[in-house]
Order: sequence, then C-alpha cells, then structure tokens
Amino acid sequence: MTEKKVQASLKTIETSYKKGFILEALLANYHLNIDLLKFIYSKSAKLAEDKKIKVIIAELSSEIEKNTKLKTLISKKNLKLVKVWASKMDDFFKVLKHKSPENTKSLFNETQKIFGVLNISAYKIFAHKEI
Repeated sequence: MTEKKVQASLKTIETSYKKGFILEALLANYHLNIDLLKFIYSKSAKLAEDKKIKVIIAELSSEIEKNTKLKTLISKKNLKLVKVWASKMDDFFKVLKHKSPENTKSLFNETQKIFGVLNISAYKIFAHKEI
C-alpha cells in the first residue's frame, strides 16, 4: 500500500460517483478501505492476506491492547466504527445477491467516513516509516 495507490483509487471512486455509478464507487471504496485496514494490520507484524475482515478487526482490536504503537495509529473507538461498517457491508452484499439494494447512497457516504478514519491511520504510517 502506497500513497499513490490511495490517490489513484480515490480518483477512480470520484470519477465513478460523478458519472452516477454509485454502486461501482461504493465497491471501489470498500476495497480501498479493506486494503487500508490490512495495511494497518500488517504493522502488528502479522499477515492479513487470507483472513476475513471480521477476523482482522478482532485481532487488531486485541493487538491494540498489547502494542502501544498500534494504539497511536488507530483507537479502539475508531475500530468499533469500522466493525459496525463491516457488518453493514456484509448485510449489503447478502441483499445484493437477491435484489437491488436501496441503501447504496447512504452506505457510500458511511464508507467515505470510514475511509477518512483509516486514511488518517495510514497517513501516520506513511509519515513515520519506523512504525
């Protein structure tokens, strides 16, 4: 994960949203948030490639208690917000299998807020390479 990848993803999201492809923008933003979460999780010296998001969040939450460097990256309060968002996205994908979801725009707005939280944490890592 690099700052360039984040910026490129943001341009894709913005372009999709401006063209009216909200579902595409939501999915791109979802994948960006997941990548940022895995990047933050990788700073706990664990690999996150094959783990599910809820597992990563749970392990990151327990790791924050042990590792003070992680506590400076993301707080437990913010991690709880990410956990609630992940549950909402799981429900969204379950609905998407059967019918067209109605809450795409509101979920996109919430996804943007979660991106802000995760981006602050990722920026801390980018700024301080030794973390």
